[in-house]
Amino acid sequence: MMSKMTLHNNIKKYKEGIIMFAEKKFLNGDIYSMAKEGEIFEAFAIRDGKIVAVGTNEEIMKIEADETIDLKYKTVLPGFIDTHQHVLSYTEGLQAVNLRECKSYEEVRKKLEERAKITPEGKWIKGTSFNHEQWETPVLPTRKDLDDITTKHPILISRYCMHVHVANSLALKKGGISKDFIPTAENSVEMDKKGEPTGVLWENSVTPILNAIPNPLPTFEDKKEAVRKVCEDMSSYGITGVTPIQGKFCDAIENIGIYQDLDKEGRLPVRVYVSFDEFPPFGMKSGFGNEMVKYGFYKIYSDGSLGSRAAKLFEPYSDMPETTGVLNYSQVQITEMVREAYNKDLQIAIHAIGDKGLDIALKAIEEVYYTDPKPNQRFRIIHVMVVNKDLIERMKKLPLVLDIQPKFVSSNVRWSEERLGKERAKLAYPWRTLLDEGFIITGSSDCPVEPYNPFLGIYGIVTRKDLEGYPEQGWYAEQRVTVYEAVEMYTKNAAYASFEEDLKGTISEGKLADFVVLDRDPFKIDSDELKDVKVEKTFLGGKEVFSAQ
Repeated sequence: MMSKMTLHNNIKKYKEGIIMFAEKKFLNGDIYSMAKEGEIFEAFAIRDGKIVAVGTNEEIMKIEADETIDLKYKTVLPGFIDTHQHVLSYTEGLQAVNLRECKSYEEVRKKLEERAKITPEGKWIKGTSFNHEQWETPVLPTRKDLDDITTKHPILISRYCMHVHVANSLALKKGGISKDFIPTAENSVEMDKKGEPTGVLWENSVTPILNAIPNPLPTFEDKKEAVRKVCEDMSSYGITGVTPIQGKFCDAIENIGIYQDLDKEGRLPVRVYVSFDEFPPFGMKSGFGNEMVKYGFYKIYSDGSLGSRAAKLFEPYSDMPETTGVLNYSQVQITEMVREAYNKDLQIAIHAIGDKGLDIALKAIEEVYYTDPKPNQRFRIIHVMVVNKDLIERMKKLPLVLDIQPKFVSSNVRWSEERLGKERAKLAYPWRTLLDEGFIITGSSDCPVEPYNPFLGIYGIVTRKDLEGYPEQGWYAEQRVTVYEAVEMYTKNAAYASFEEDLKGTISEGKLADFVVLDRDPFKIDSDELKDVKVEKTFLGGKEVFSAQ
């Protein structure tokens, strides 16, 4: 690899008009550096996996190179970085019954009946990604509904958010969940009037059932091959970096060794920042690894999801006034988790969707950080979907990075106001407000919650419409962001979140040559077209890892 001094000298010679050497030079492009708004180059050159020069065609033509690539005036952006996925969980879910497109429980039932016909008695049937809010009758099914499908197979279906699940009677029995079951998170098992479980389970109350289900990818090699295929598919959407996150209580397991093996074998087409909801062994600290595979942050789950009404709110849900949501831990517990991670020099990320869930997360960080402030802290708050003015003021005083999921607006636009009421909805998914307050925001999919195509997220956060274009003017349109701000979230902001802003995230001299070539310019098209942008080529470290041709 080229040293920083060698790189500096090369760039100096290039600027002085002295010919230097590169492996590849790319000419005739509309190259958005993303280092600052409006900075566009025509050409750049790479060597040893890094960008050694950017500039005009005339300037880059002076550089000798093994290969010259004509970009044919296509748009080039830095590679996209998805800061929140559950990669291994997604691969396992691909083996289950996909319920994402079902528009009614009747469609769900038919799909599960079809799987039951070809599944031996006693074997598990697992369904994923249902969204009852898009059903004709948006009501969660119960164990009795699933029992009507089959009593000879244990069935578990999970909502796309992975925070609420429904089990049939046989699945409840195998998980040991009865009227005497005591969940660790209060009110996370729904009971009927007789005190019997209805089959609806929130948060980690589903863990005993998940533990009883055989893994669909039983061997390490099975898992590795499945992850490889998914990572290759990510490349087709321009993703060059991803943060796989383990969430054990919602059956989202990760294994850093899978990515290390794929890297060693030369079969890993994305850079990973693998993160866990348990402490690492051997005193490992965040950032340990290489440019391809790094150990990331320690994650804590404060509350649940908004769609399942498990996000913890200060006031009751507008459409279900008997509940305010679910907390996974007490304030004391979360504070101690933050303190231990902080003392271990781990980056800390906290899932917080509801305003009360966020309040508890902030109190924990405030207690620990203000007691012992350390330099260059980047606490990460994940989701941040419901805020208020007081929470924003407290957040501004802390060194926070906000990891959001832009497509959530598109997916949730038809029911969020019903959940929250008009007043709270004004500061729901409040991305314009938070940007204006100076926060660094990153973009992600939370896959398998949402598809990992970044342009679906960019479309969602720029238009605040669903994929059918509703509502026409955008939902609470004053919270829309610009295309540049949206792309920043998936590039340089995402690199900053993992302390890698000097390594990647922009097309700049000295940065990794991770970039994408697009079929159209997202900065020049109508915003409703953003969801249709396609990636033509993806490069990682200057090597082509995807081509649409």
